[in-house]
Amino acid sequence: MRVLIISQYFWPEQFRINDIASDLTKRGYEVDVLTGKPNYPQGKLYEDFKLNHKKYKKYGDANIYRVPIWLRKNSNKVNLFLNYLSFVFSGIFFGFFYLRKKKYDYIFTFATSPITVAIVSIFFSKVKNAKTVLWVLDLWPNILLELSIIRNKFLYSLLKKLVIKIYLSHDLILAQSQTFINIIKKQIYPKKKNISYFPAWPETLTSNKQNSINEQYNSTNENKKKINIVFTGNVGEAQNFDNIFKVARELKNEENIHWTIIGTGRKLEEIKLLVESENIKNFYFKGHVQLSEVKRYHDEADILLISLSKGEGLSGTIPGKLQTYLNSQKFILGMIQGEAKKIIETTNSGICFDPEDHEGVVNFLKNVVHNKNLIKIDNFLSVKNYLNKHFNKERILNELQTYFKQLSKDLNLKLISNISKIPFDKNFSLSGLNLAFIGFYNLNVIRLHENLYLWPDGIFAKRFYKNIAKIPGRSLVKNIKLPELIKKIYVIGNLTEKSKNYLENLYKRNIVHINLPYGKVEDLFNNHCKINFSNSDLIIITLPTPKQELMSEMIKNYSKNYKILCVGGAVTMASGEEKQIPIFFDNYGLEFLWRLKTDTRRRIYRLFVSFSSYVVGLIFMKYKKFKKTLI
Repeated sequence: MRVLIISQYFWPEQFRINDIASDLTKRGYEVDVLTGKPNYPQGKLYEDFKLNHKKYKKYGDANIYRVPIWLRKNSNKVNLFLNYLSFVFSGIFFGFFYLRKKKYDYIFTFATSPITVAIVSIFFSKVKNAKTVLWVLDLWPNILLELSIIRNKFLYSLLKKLVIKIYLSHDLILAQSQTFINIIKKQIYPKKKNISYFPAWPETLTSNKQNSINEQYNSTNENKKKINIVFTGNVGEAQNFDNIFKVARELKNEENIHWTIIGTGRKLEEIKLLVESENIKNFYFKGHVQLSEVKRYHDEADILLISLSKGEGLSGTIPGKLQTYLNSQKFILGMIQGEAKKIIETTNSGICFDPEDHEGVVNFLKNVVHNKNLIKIDNFLSVKNYLNKHFNKERILNELQTYFKQLSKDLNLKLISNISKIPFDKNFSLSGLNLAFIGFYNLNVIRLHENLYLWPDGIFAKRFYKNIAKIPGRSLVKNIKLPELIKKIYVIGNLTEKSKNYLENLYKRNIVHINLPYGKVEDLFNNHCKINFSNSDLIIITLPTPKQELMSEMIKNYSKNYKILCVGGAVTMASGEEKQIPIFFDNYGLEFLWRLKTDTRRRIYRLFVSFSSYVVGLIFMKYKKFKKTLI
């Protein structure tokens, strides 16, 4: 299987996408990485990359294709905007040239800020006809509003629409926290997407036997009253450094408290100036360090600091450092809300304060100076077990393989060639394979799933299955033989009294009609069709495509049992309420043209949309990857 990873950041930059690329190649995947030139976080090209850029064309067995981008430089708003924008345009333009002869089964997007990187992925998913997986690590545009980076409501609205479009354009969304799943579902409502929980894992910090690299500790380590507070990671608006500074300012005369900040970011220079202006002598900046050096700082720390500003999106974030902190067996001080707070409190690995409660943090640290037992951790084993259960790297990466395999299953077209082969012994949903179905599938409105079966309902079925005889919907209704298992039939949608009597006489079963008003499928389901069906129920849906397929999927997701026939207007034709189709139209599979005489405006619009979408699928060779099963 061939995977294209699209990420603005990649090795030698330190991100977990490096682990994913390495793991995929070890599992036998052919992996290519489309990325920018390494300049995070300092904002300038890595020196070793400039001296020997050929060395960075491979990461293990993964091939790396680097596109030119505007460097972050001092990470001000203008440079960051150009940095983000340049990757989108450069990724599409140069990426198309670099990868023009490549084919892929999956495209995996590492969607840390900014999520606009996914625009490149969407482009290549169309060109390469590949399934797309989006790993969301930051919630855009929510955090931009929460951090006051964007204040213009119109601009925020435009960005929100763009992000929703990005979400809906992917086959699978992986969310780094459970809160993210809920927020994304709200954002895309009433549309639905396949969203799964996919958290980060602890970074591997290797031990180093070298002497301490924290000079400020060397002369004081013998004094056990010293409290060494270490923060690692990005120093930006999201990390709540304004309130961290307030704590440090209140404690600047506490000689036993030392602060060490490891990392860089947009806020770094501002905080440095504030520390200098307040003459805070116990606050140290170490800048960017290699991952191999981080463990020494952790070993020397008494407290590991984690902090995020307030906001729904920010509170829902599990900072990647948290899992690594938990693995360090050190006390965690959190100025944080949401899921991260819950994890710290559940594991009893530290204490959390409201992000703006700097006074609470000050009082706590003053108490710690007099009683260091307050930060003693003695439940290492339970924390380790929690990490292994919830953030085990091997298990999480195994799940990624499961997701890939499931996406591969979603390409399986299962066609029933004979009505007698409908699988009444298990859950199923049966729809007609016709132009409308194919068109709305290409628009990502209809999705294939493991228990979805099709019957040849028009000339477009022959596009996928040669020498297959058409089964008109009315023939399906007339000739289907229901097993004794089926005791009751629910008809969802249009059903006149005449057609109801026809079905009762034909099937000798009790018919329950659920009449639906005009409206959105989501609302119709919630208000009328939220039923736990039994194994002896048959559900016939008489709505037009794609509404009937959407209703079928909602029933599938809600009810443990489901046996569904999506037949559209076939019941009215079978009962004789709708005039018989002329033989000419029937023989040549042109039934859809004949039916334009009724409900003309809607049917013409649907025909235009379906056919246009079908042609787009042909252009991008979307149908070549279908796995076709004839039953």
